[in-house]
Order: sequence, then structure tokens, then C-alpha cells
Amino acid sequence: MEIPIRFKLFLFWKSIFKEESLMPKIKISKKGTGVRSILFFLPEKREHAKIINYLVKVDSSLSGYTIGYVCNEQSKSFYSNSDNLKFITYNDDDLNYFGTIKSVAFLNQLKSIKYEALVDLNTTFCAATSMLAFELDIPLKIGFNSLIANKTYTITLDRKDDTFLENSFNLIQRLLGLNF
Repeated sequence: MEIPIRFKLFLFWKSIFKEESLMPKIKISKKGTGVRSILFFLPEKREHAKIINYLVKVDSSLSGYTIGYVCNEQSKSFYSNSDNLKFITYNDDDLNYFGTIKSVAFLNQLKSIKYEALVDLNTTFCAATSMLAFELDIPLKIGFNSLIANKTYTITLDRKDDTFLENSFNLIQRLLGLNF
């Protein structure tokens, strides 16, 4: 995953001044009940959205869950089964020089719901969602491995070109305790 040097510097600067929050410890076990509120970060590219639709489709069968989807306003149309889903979208006006979210209203909208898990489904680097994952105080953060994943996610998944991405989605569903 290629990450621009200016974003690496920005993340380093932010991590210096970020106060360590005392996040609750997470224990994953067979006896666990899973999570009830999940925030998904959806990819911006059409070719990645086709694969992600596999996971977005199952939302209709998740009664009793609070599910939020974050994506760029332009890429929302890539998610065909999104008529009754809760999308939180941003546009280019909400981004700063580093490609991260600068809109306080957008951040407050995300923070208004206390999500138990965050899943970044971007398999390629996205500055906006990477920095959101870094800044949001959510106990369980799942994302794909990158140079900045150690600072951002609590669980990182390896993305190998020779494996099916659906295998990673099945693993994410098991980690979250989602039953279909």
C-alpha cells in the first residue's frame, strides 16, 4: 500500500500531540457476544466497490444492529443496494491539504453515535478514512495492513493478491460476531 510522505509526516505530527485515551481492553473469545454498532469505511474506487457490495448487502439481515457507512459522496452511487442504509458522506470541500477531513460538523456527526467497532474496507490507501480511524475513539478497529496500520488499527488483516478478498470479509464477520 503506497502512502504519500506528506501523510506520513502529518500522522507523525498528530500522533505526537494525541493524548493517549484509555480504551477498554478487547478480548475475543468463543463466548463473546460480538458488537452491536459498527462503522464501515467504504472504498472510493468502483472496482473495489464491486467486491465490497458483498458485505454491504448483508446489512438488511442485521436487525438490532447500528450500522454506519462512511464514503466519499461521489462513490456512494457504486453501492447499488444502499437505498435504506445509513450513509455518512464527505466531499472534496470537507478535505484539507493532506486529504483528511477538516469539517468539524462531519466529525461531530460521526462521534454522535458511540460505535463499538470500526472496519476500514479500503485495501488501498485513503487519507480521509485512515486519519478518521486514527482519531475516532472506538475500541475495536479493523483494517488492512499498511505502514501506518500499527498506529491506526487494533486488528490488521494481510491482503495478499493471490487470495480472495471474500475470505477477509468472512474473517471480519467472525471477529465482529455477526451471524447471518
